[in-house]
Amino acid sequence: MSKGTVLVVEDHFVASLEVEQALIAADYEVCAVARSEEAALDLAAELAPDFAVVDIALDPGDGRVVAREMARRGTAVLFVTGQCEEVASLSGAGALGCLPKPYDPDDVPAALAAVEKLHRGLAPGALPDHMLLLT
Repeated sequence: MSKGTVLVVEDHFVASLEVEQALIAADYEVCAVARSEEAALDLAAELAPDFAVVDIALDPGDGRVVAREMARRGTAVLFVTGQCEEVASLSGAGALGCLPKPYDPDDVPAALAAVEKLHRGLAPGALPDHMLLLT
């Protein structure tokens, strides 16, 4: 039984593949991978995923735009990015947590589980090393 559907938004192929494989191994259903802001917004509207794992620096686009729109639609969002040090500017961008690059892809499912708990109004529990909360 799947833990939920996930849209992966990452413009680097290898990074997206590693995240996708880690999520599938943890019993999430990866419903799609988007490589741009436009593709992510189109897929989010079509698929209405439970979760999104979003890189901020997209080429082309901005993951913050994706996160805000997806959160507005009820999707729980996790940033995976090299820009987590900008926590103050990321608060209110739609994501509930940020996993800084470089990260171990195997940390993504645990980070997503913490984001799910936060999304439901619960305490996040144990966090992967270096994960930041944005609530």
